[in-house]
Amino acid sequence: MLKRLMALGLTAPLATLVLDRRAMAAISLLDRAELIDGVTALIAKAKSPELREARVFDLSGSELPWKDLGITLAKGQEVTFLLGGRVWLAREQDLWVEPGVAFHVRTRGARPMFNPMSNTGTMTAAADGPLEMARSLVEFKDADGELAVPKDEYAKADAHIYGVALVWRDSALAGLTSLLSHGDVDGIIAAEVARLQSPRKLPAGWHNFFMLGGGPVIFNDIGNGAISVEPLKNAGILQRPVGIELKPQTKLSWRWIVEELPSRLPEDQLTSHDYLSIAAEFDDGQDLTYFWSSSLPVGKAFRCPIPRWTPLESHMAVRSGSADLGKWVSDERDVYADYKEHIGGPAKSIVNVWLLGVSLFQRRSGSCRFADMQLSQPGAETQKL
Repeated sequence: MLKRLMALGLTAPLATLVLDRRAMAAISLLDRAELIDGVTALIAKAKSPELREARVFDLSGSELPWKDLGITLAKGQEVTFLLGGRVWLAREQDLWVEPGVAFHVRTRGARPMFNPMSNTGTMTAAADGPLEMARSLVEFKDADGELAVPKDEYAKADAHIYGVALVWRDSALAGLTSLLSHGDVDGIIAAEVARLQSPRKLPAGWHNFFMLGGGPVIFNDIGNGAISVEPLKNAGILQRPVGIELKPQTKLSWRWIVEELPSRLPEDQLTSHDYLSIAAEFDDGQDLTYFWSSSLPVGKAFRCPIPRWTPLESHMAVRSGSADLGKWVSDERDVYADYKEHIGGPAKSIVNVWLLGVSLFQRRSGSCRFADMQLSQPGAETQKL
């Protein structure tokens, strides 16, 4: 088990495992028969002309990426995925993630990969060709979907993802609405209809980090330069390229309102490492994230407890507790000073600013909004983000 967790980059002393069982008990997933039989029966009842084909699929932990789905799409065609299953990290400790977090699909060999980050999602084909699927929990080394972990370790995964792919002749929303008029399967059709009716969009100048597909699921441009971050049993990183020399009094400032923290436990442990933050990435590959902690003291800094990220990422609590939740507050950090104190590497510049939302481990929800983000330093024009 420890070897498997190590391959994922998710190992830590299991004695630190502390899970909120009440939150876990609130989670329900359809088993394979419930999902497949329910969707199949609904399709047969609806006879929706919008549906070109439905394809049942399974993806086991032992299968190497990428596996053919048996579907060929034309560029621009839409396909909806309804998912079930679990990807286990440690059964003995009931540590797992939901299937939508790990499920990836793409037109064969082509960018971009589609990762719904929820258990329903609709993909628009970026190119003509057959679809193929894979499972990954930050196990890809690049946006082409090449593995960053040894194949033999990857294939030892305790995982099973199953589902139904619905290929539409035209609009996925029209097709799903047609299905919904004839019934539902534990609310999953209605959930995807609601998501499509209220689409989120990435803010201009920002892009999704390829390892985590949470872009338009977790983040949303809400106007006037403000961005909402709302993880729910998933994770995402949004990146904004910048170019600024790392020198004394280089400052990152922002306003934010946090309505809900995704953790009620100290975030410096692997199994409670759920948080909301803004970060600076440096040209030496390091990054430093500033987060609002549930309980750690302000100023507490530590290396990321996810071993694959430990060499690269540091965290600092800039606010703590619930007293100011629901209020707009302002923060500013001297990034140069923080880098020198907590990283101390050879970086010469800041290359990206990140927004992060993580709620993988305790599978709670988090909610905040960022606004008025900017980088400044003496003698240079302020960069508004």
